[in-house]
Amino acid sequence: MVEIGEQLRYFRQRKGMSQKQIAELLHITPQTISKWELNKSAPDYDQLIALSKIYRKSIDALLGQAKPSLLDYLADSQNFRNQYGVPTTKGEKSYGKNP
Repeated sequence: MVEIGEQLRYFRQRKGMSQKQIAELLHITPQTISKWELNKSAPDYDQLIALSKIYRKSIDALLGQAKPSLLDYLADSQNFRNQYGVPTTKGEKSYGKNP
């Protein structure tokens, strides 16, 4: 089972935000965000609601309880390329079988 810290880090990084930016939105310290992401503590109910709004994800998804959707999977550009055989463009790293 995925731990909440891993989920919070994943969604924050997907959003392209720093721990400091999230902390400012929640009126807490960046150290608190770090502790959450390292599974040393966890957000309370109100903070989970705020995080779900920031990341536009359900609380189940934040807790690692939701099944990943096909759209989430394909939103990762490399997964999309691998699934449909789309080659990388000039200047991008090549992964897996695709040139």
